[in-house]
Amino acid sequence: MKIRFSHLFLIITSSVILIFNSGCAYKLSAESDTLPGDVKIIQIPMFANDSAEVGAEVFFTNALKLEALRSKFVTLKNDEKSAEAVLQGRITSVDVIADESVIEAKNTKFMPTETVLATQYRVTVNVNLVLKRRDSSEVLWSGDFRQVSNYSAPQITLPTINTANALYNQSAKRQTLDALSKEMMQAAFDRMLENF
Repeated sequence: MKIRFSHLFLIITSSVILIFNSGCAYKLSAESDTLPGDVKIIQIPMFANDSAEVGAEVFFTNALKLEALRSKFVTLKNDEKSAEAVLQGRITSVDVIADESVIEAKNTKFMPTETVLATQYRVTVNVNLVLKRRDSSEVLWSGDFRQVSNYSAPQITLPTINTANALYNQSAKRQTLDALSKEMMQAAFDRMLENF
C-alpha cells in the first residue's frame, strides 16, 4: 500500500511539474528579444501633449525612456539618425474631475452654509504610442492606452485653515500623473515587446 501511494504521489507531482513547464499562452514577462519589425535601436522624442495639463509630456517621455533603458533587448539613442525606428507618444487627454464623494457643510460657523467640498479627484489619461521605421512612414506597431487614478482633495478641517490649499492640490495631481505615467508606460512597453 505504501509503495502504491508513493507511485501515485510521484505521478501526480510529475504531471503538475510537466503542466507548469509546458508552453502556456500566458507568460509573466515578454520573451521577445526585439521590438516589432526586428527593431533593436530606437529613439523616443518628447511626447506631444494635446491636453491642457502643462508638463505632463515630461512624465510620460521619461517613463517610456526608463522602460527602454531597463530593457535588455532595446538600445535607446538620443539621435534619430542613429536609430532604426522612432517611438512617438501623444497624450490625447488628461481629465481631472471631482469624484462623486462630497462633503456638504451644514450648520457650521466656519464655512458658508450649503458648502459642497469634493473629497477626491479622478484623473483619467489617454495616450497613443506609434513605433515607426525611421527611413519610411511604415508603422510597425501602435497602441492606445487609458488609465484612471484617484487622489485625495485638500481637506478643510480646522478653523485656522479655512481655505483649500491650491499648492497641495497641484502637487497631488502631479504626483498622480507621475505614478500613472510609470504604470502606463510599463504596460505599453511590455505590450509592444509582445507585439500585442
